[in-house]
Amino acid sequence: MKEDVILLKKEFRKIKALGLVEALRQGTTGVGYTFEKLLNKEEDQECKPDFKSIELKCKLGYSKSAITLFNCVPKKHNESAIKYIFEKYGYHRFGDKNDYKLFERKVFSNFSIKRFEYEFKLKVDYYSMKIVMQSYYKGVFIENVCSWDFKTLETKLKRKLTNLAIIQAYPYYRKNKKYYKYVKMNLYKLTSFFEFLKLVENDKIFVNFYMKSALGKSDEFLIKDHGVGFKIKNDCIEELFHKLRY
Repeated sequence: MKEDVILLKKEFRKIKALGLVEALRQGTTGVGYTFEKLLNKEEDQECKPDFKSIELKCKLGYSKSAITLFNCVPKKHNESAIKYIFEKYGYHRFGDKNDYKLFERKVFSNFSIKRFEYEFKLKVDYYSMKIVMQSYYKGVFIENVCSWDFKTLETKLKRKLTNLAIIQAYPYYRKNKKYYKYVKMNLYKLTSFFEFLKLVENDKIFVNFYMKSALGKSDEFLIKDHGVGFKIKNDCIEELFHKLRY
């Protein structure tokens, strides 16, 4: 890991020295996409670190937004629960049935924001060794909607995030073009999966859903799943990771 850190620091110094770098993609993913392209890394969806043994997370220097740790599909009876959740709990924006249907939710250990009387919460069940999402209607328990087993979560966490680098950048605009200036990098080491579970229980790690209906090529509405991500609050990073001094 030490050799990987030395190499990444060397590459970061080169990128930092470039100053303003033109954004290679617009939107919220542009800062990370541009940085990885400067490292000559191709975009992928694999559950493995981005650079050697180190996972890369790029963020805007002023951002206080939660950081996505990893995505993980929820299960119900050992099958993906995406379709079930969307069909049962999806709703039309503002209650307008002429609008597209979606399920957009941040779910914590305590109750999430209420939408059309439904509430959801996460339960860390040490007996079944699962994190379970429960649903309630007007305060009354309905069901265990879906779950993530400890083994899968621990494997994803350790495979992808044993070593972490958080890179900060600032956006600049020149003649209708967007640029990034990469200014700082902090390195971290994962503490333990047990700490991950405790942070879920304490509402410091939550699950973010975003899925909506979209018209497919055959003129039928399909579920467009943007990923179910476990996210950590920005100011809680050093509770899950030790900050490294190199």
